Amino acid sequence: MPMIWDWEGAFSGLECDVLVELMEGSGGVPAPVYGQTGERAVDPAVRNVVSAFQERSAETAWLFDRLDGLFAEAGRFFGTPLAPLSEPVQLLRYDSGGHFVSWHSDSGADLQGRRRVSVSVELSNARDYQGGLLEIVPGTVGRARTLPRGGARFFPSAAIHRVTPVTRGTRYALVGWTGDSPG
Repeated sequence: MPMIWDWEGAFSGLECDVLVELMEGSGGVPAPVYGQTGERAVDPAVRNVVSAFQERSAETAWLFDRLDGLFAEAGRFFGTPLAPLSEPVQLLRYDSGGHFVSWHSDSGADLQGRRRVSVSVELSNARDYQGGLLEIVPGTVGRARTLPRGGARFFPSAAIHRVTPVTRGTRYALVGWTGDSPG
């Protein structure tokens, strides 16, 4: 399976603004880290980010419809049919010092069937922050951000990745996952 597929114009600037407002209006909470046995704990030394999960609803139908279409295109790139999203998406706010420095995968041993391909959408302009780089082994480690605001990066959920510390400003992102299409 190829490692990375980018869609630069996945979301418009106005749509990014709407998603940032949705994040800020949702009362986000510190994101937990999941352990080997599925336990969750907030550990700012490992993951320091505010998150808000968004379910598929009348308010977010446009977002899920867009992501379902983007995942269908990504499935063609990766050579595997992908299902519509079945999990909530996560809106993230990385303030100065925010990070997810622990190398991790999105699928783990327990989610490999449900999470085949992941997406990270840049909701901030690159000039609004420094650091906060999504690094995916081996393709983007140590490289500068290349996606514009509204760009989506798709990658296998089993790929090891992290987000480096934000050193200035605030980075907003959306992440989601989906699995194989049942048929």
